[in-house]
Amino acid sequence: MKNNLRVIVADIVPRDLPKPDAEKHFAELVRLIETLGGMTIVKIIQKRGQPSGKTYLGTGKASEIGELARELDCDAVVVNGILKGNQIYELTERIPVVVWDRVDVILRIFAKHATTTEAKLQVKRARLAYDIPKIYRRAATTLFERERGGGVVQRGAGETGIEAEKRHILREIKAIDQKIEQLKTVRENQRANRRRQNLLTVALVGYTNSGKSTLLRALTKKKNVFVADKLFATLDPRLGALWLPRVQRKILLADTIGFIENLPPDLIAAFRATLEEVRAADLLLHVFDVSDSPAEIARKQAVVQKILQDLQADTTPQLLVANKIDLKKLRSAGIKVSAVTGANLEKLVAAIERKLF
Repeated sequence: MKNNLRVIVADIVPRDLPKPDAEKHFAELVRLIETLGGMTIVKIIQKRGQPSGKTYLGTGKASEIGELARELDCDAVVVNGILKGNQIYELTERIPVVVWDRVDVILRIFAKHATTTEAKLQVKRARLAYDIPKIYRRAATTLFERERGGGVVQRGAGETGIEAEKRHILREIKAIDQKIEQLKTVRENQRANRRRQNLLTVALVGYTNSGKSTLLRALTKKKNVFVADKLFATLDPRLGALWLPRVQRKILLADTIGFIENLPPDLIAAFRATLEEVRAADLLLHVFDVSDSPAEIARKQAVVQKILQDLQADTTPQLLVANKIDLKKLRSAGIKVSAVTGANLEKLVAAIERKLF
């Protein structure tokens, strides 16, 4: 995929939503596109009661965007929603460039950031699972085959192209699940060994780009933790040791994938092996970006709590950590720290000690 993708983004909002609020819908999507290496050249807001069942955006608006895509020579149109297979088909009939939805963009970011075997397997599984309900007519199926590398699908007598494609995908998913299960077993054995050593684990959770990886590196002095001002910079858990001076004990900190709003259950399920660190943790540090507006902080915290609930980890003890006080000092709940400057990290360590011991 080339860098500097030129992208048109489109969104459906309620008719009575004020324009400033409507534009906020775009902010996170634009950031996702930037993380992918693209740039948003036009933002289009379509006010309507609900998305069109046929084209999501409405037939007239879809054709209008198609003309705009030709005129501006863009590379992709991204819809800030989750598209069904028939909607993708109808949109690609009217728009001369590739059409993605919000989850498509996230999956491409995952693929870009995946470095370990497990992360690559999880990303591939998420992509395959997401493709199945989107296969619609042979034209759409051909597009999916091309995006996955042009593999040839063998068809039995009497099978349609769509049926063969679905069977092929399900076989791939089954093979990937077996490999992920093996890796999951290795992780479970590692956790069992830690329990035998009475080594407690604290998992860092939070909305994507809240500064979890920077905080892990600051607390553990672990130098090989990848840190970037990008969404989903971490796909695999990273473990680091933290010494607690008052109780004279070592614990482990685990960095995990950042959460984000409106992720389909299948996509979260693909990362369950990685997120086992969250479920098995003795304490969760819920990290949030204090430089966000109060409304954004509340929204993101609610998203994190909902995903923790889905993971059956919402009853695990938590500490709320307000990160990035070097960017903005704000009255907020939680232990206020700066992972970048190191401000108040000793207070956080003391709070961890009190919570665990």
